[in-house]
Amino acid sequence: MNEEKIGNVTLDLSFYKGKDAYSDGESVEDAILDIVSSGEDIDKKLKDGSDWAQLYHLWDVRKNILSWADIPGDASALEIGSGCGAVTGVLCEKCARVTCVDLSRKRSTINARRNKEYDNLRIIVGNFEDIDFTEKYDVITLIGVFEYSIYYISSKDPFVDMLKKCRSLLNEGGKLYIAIENKYGMKYFAGATEDHTGRAFDGIEGYHGVERVRTFSKDVLYKMLEKAGFNGIEFRYPAPDYKLPMQIFSDAKLPSPGDITLRAPNYDRARMDVFDEVKALNEVCTDGLYPVFANSYVITATNGDAPAETCIYAKFNTMRAKKYRVDTRICVENGKKYVVKSPACPEAVSHIDRIEKNKGLAEKCFRTIRPVNLERRGNDLYFDFLTGTPMDDTCIDYSSEPLEKIRRDINVHLKSLMDDISNDCRCTFKKTKEFEEMFGETDIEEGIPALKGINLDMIFGNFIITDKGTVCIDYEWFADFPIPEGFIRHRIARCIFESYENVSTKIKTRQEFSVFVGTDEKYADLFDKMEDHFQKMITEGVCGVDELNNYRKPYSLLCDELSQKEELEGKNNELTEKNAQLEKIVSDQQAHIDKMKKAIKNPLFGLKCVAHKLKKH
Repeated sequence: MNEEKIGNVTLDLSFYKGKDAYSDGESVEDAILDIVSSGEDIDKKLKDGSDWAQLYHLWDVRKNILSWADIPGDASALEIGSGCGAVTGVLCEKCARVTCVDLSRKRSTINARRNKEYDNLRIIVGNFEDIDFTEKYDVITLIGVFEYSIYYISSKDPFVDMLKKCRSLLNEGGKLYIAIENKYGMKYFAGATEDHTGRAFDGIEGYHGVERVRTFSKDVLYKMLEKAGFNGIEFRYPAPDYKLPMQIFSDAKLPSPGDITLRAPNYDRARMDVFDEVKALNEVCTDGLYPVFANSYVITATNGDAPAETCIYAKFNTMRAKKYRVDTRICVENGKKYVVKSPACPEAVSHIDRIEKNKGLAEKCFRTIRPVNLERRGNDLYFDFLTGTPMDDTCIDYSSEPLEKIRRDINVHLKSLMDDISNDCRCTFKKTKEFEEMFGETDIEEGIPALKGINLDMIFGNFIITDKGTVCIDYEWFADFPIPEGFIRHRIARCIFESYENVSTKIKTRQEFSVFVGTDEKYADLFDKMEDHFQKMITEGVCGVDELNNYRKPYSLLCDELSQKEELEGKNNELTEKNAQLEKIVSDQQAHIDKMKKAIKNPLFGLKCVAHKLKKH
């Protein structure tokens, strides 16, 4: 057997035909191979970078597409189309044995090098259809692969046959996970180009002239899975899409209006803005149609009977430094909902300890507002799931209300929170070592009103109004030292400004918006610097929100596109007309030259030409 050992990983080349059938470009993949081979800090590389291929193949956010899934620790997994191993790591962490299959030797080498510490990983290089599998698996994944089934399966119906092939390799009760773009994703209507072809509206219009790739609607995917013999089919909706999921919704927990606050990013290529994507999604959520227009799907389908996935919603903090990465899930078991916060990596266990400790501070922070109950199990924190209304959903419509009304509503809620703070938490500001570690050195004078033992993250979404009163559902960030009282107001304003494009398009800067909702103007910049330092502490060494701007390609309004197209067409018409004039001049000159040549050779013809000209004059 033709094998290669890379670290603890076995690279099986028995089915490799000597040529990589798929690539992002030799230089692109060589650069990625160099990064993983050199032992370079990938987080730092991405933080300082701007290359979409490196972000896509190397960023930990990719793992989120399966980190929520219920996979038993003794499971065996088959990852089809494993590529550079962006998802392989999470399978190795969850499963006893992982087998990967990929067409590309170079990508498989990248996968092996980045996951070389795992001793439960085997990578087979070759076409899925050519491999003789000798075992069945508990889990099979098609992450960004199913749309390319034509590459893997030679048949009249390669997509259904791919599903049938997968089902034949699953143990009874085994699960197939598929992640794929939605043909009718809202971003495509709003002007984003089709991910695989790079052309606007390509999937919506039926992929005319495209032979090697297809995406599908939810209904068509469901019917194909049924036809292949799967049951227990569950759809989930990663946002903004499955490539870089920050949240995952489900039919049991669909987004509400306002939950999707930003348009889909465009890292791979420029896109148009045909309409306000966020407002359109709000309407879709209001009408219960989000499953139809979600940008991507992650699907679970079972071979026979298997328990449903417990997770109905997940939110990830992958853009934080590792010691602060805590994932949040809403789960359902036996009809009962609960919330779980888990460390996304070993370094984050200390932050779980901090959250557990903060519950005691939260109990003393307010007069009537109470913190949600928690129970610790191992390194996970289990919280009660509360039925009620998030404070920011009670009467604030950030997407369409006039700014003046938004300001009034913000101040009503802010006053209700600030008035409920215990007198024991009130003090005057004094700089401390802990303050400067969290917020940096500032010019804020001592002696102004301050709060101690306070929840820093008093954004409205962290408070639920129930029939038994208001409850704080998130006490992750507490400061047990004095901080300026006005900073709380500023943080709330900044969160709103950065989350809702309707607000940020009407007021230019977050400092201006903070003053607009009541912050003292002389402190706006100082508070903003405090928050910047706080965010830098949380995201130290990793690719955060600001760094992602280096990867984004430009947006343009549809009217700009049309104007540019009309301008280009006008220039083309002008150029065509000038070319025609030039061609006529050249033709006339050539006719004159031909006549002169003939006159030189035939004097009689030349005399006739001279006589003709004299006669005209």
